[in-house]
Amino acid sequence: MNQYKEDVEIDLVRLFKYLLSKFKLLVLIGAVFALAGLGYKYYSIELSGKSFEDEPNLVSYEKNVRLPNGTFKAEKQKVSFNQYMAEMERRKSSNEVQESLASYEKARINSEIKVLENTLKDHQNYIENSVLLGSDKTGYEAVHYYLASEKGVKNSIKLKPVIKNNYIPTGVINSSKKIDADERDDSDLINIEDRDSALLGFARTLLYSDKFVNEFASALGLADDTSVLQIEELVSLNKVNDISFTISLKAKNKDDIYKLQQVLGKYDRELKDFLKNEYDISSNEISFAKLKSSYIDTLREQETQTINKLLIKIENKKDEINEVPLSLEPVSTVDLNKLKLKKYAIFTFGGLAIGVFFALGIFTCVYLFDGKIHDPENLVFDDLKTLACVHSSSYSEANADELQKLNESVEVLCRGKQSVTVVSTLAESEIVNVTSVIKDALSANGISNCKIVKPQHMKDISSADALIIAEKIDFSKLDDVIGEIVQIKNIKKDILGIVFA
Repeated sequence: MNQYKEDVEIDLVRLFKYLLSKFKLLVLIGAVFALAGLGYKYYSIELSGKSFEDEPNLVSYEKNVRLPNGTFKAEKQKVSFNQYMAEMERRKSSNEVQESLASYEKARINSEIKVLENTLKDHQNYIENSVLLGSDKTGYEAVHYYLASEKGVKNSIKLKPVIKNNYIPTGVINSSKKIDADERDDSDLINIEDRDSALLGFARTLLYSDKFVNEFASALGLADDTSVLQIEELVSLNKVNDISFTISLKAKNKDDIYKLQQVLGKYDRELKDFLKNEYDISSNEISFAKLKSSYIDTLREQETQTINKLLIKIENKKDEINEVPLSLEPVSTVDLNKLKLKKYAIFTFGGLAIGVFFALGIFTCVYLFDGKIHDPENLVFDDLKTLACVHSSSYSEANADELQKLNESVEVLCRGKQSVTVVSTLAESEIVNVTSVIKDALSANGISNCKIVKPQHMKDISSADALIIAEKIDFSKLDDVIGEIVQIKNIKKDILGIVFA
């Protein structure tokens, strides 16, 4: 008994070709949905009365969010256009503040570098023009001792102490104190014993005033632009206590010592004259000796160390400039009109995609569930031959080779037959392309009795010598064709084959 396989396999390639044949309809339906999406969004933006700028989730930006463990993580924040612009304005203001702070810090460091460079220049000029350092390791030193007492008080004086650093004569730099301060990160703190009394402060100020600096330089025949550092090496004031101090004079030879002492004599007279109403000041030379041979070497070594430390300090400050922190938040701008166009494009192409997808779904369902024959292999009867398949689908062109095959097959199969009947579930007009070929083939065999009937015409079917079934891919109903074939087989009539128009 002939059996029909009810499990129909779906040919995906044939399904794809079928859907591709609906291309124009797919585009049309997609265009309708695209216009609908565009119209909806245009109304929402331009005509609904709602503010597009306040629409949520319109734009996004990255924000650093603090996690429970203390670290930060960049997260995207979706906000409205107005919220986005407010955030960018905040970031812009914050960045300006950060840039101003960084600029101020760099300017401060640059000013410190300038001071250090000027100090370095002073020390370099000093070491080049120094009187003692340029000597042959010989020199002399005279020490003068000064003792003061208030008027009417014998050797007892109470003076308000002042910090030596508060007094800064023009160009005076105490090398050892300067470097010590640098090593302590420029701290101005000094020990209590290094403080000057009011008396010593005034004595030091007068000693290193421009007047006496120039007189000391002139006495030794030095240049007019001699620095205070050069004079300090030759004339130094050292504290003994609040009411006494010493002034040390150094020179390459005794004659220069005498010249310095002549200027110091003027200094003594001027100091005593200034303070005559408050203090009685006495002064005496307490020492005159040759300098130790190692003194100049020690002085040169100390000055070299001072210069090296200044160079290191300058390099460190330059590194600080490069390390000034500057953390700027990214700032960007968004064009509102471009946002609108983007929304229009999204809804337009989104509508197009939805429309095409919807149409594809409809056409696929139609293909799968319309119950029509979409492939000759959908009919599987053991003894049913396929004579020809002129159109492999409703959207394909007629195959001339299949028409030729049909003509020759009918000629061979119908030899010796008196009458042939073509049975079809379709109207004759739908299968005329194959019935005309069948009639021509029968005429070649001298058979003129050819009828085209529906399956219901059992009388014509049962009286025919031969039967040919004619159906059409994508048009004939599968169940109807199966019923047609089963009905013919039930009356024990042989079927020469089936042809697909």
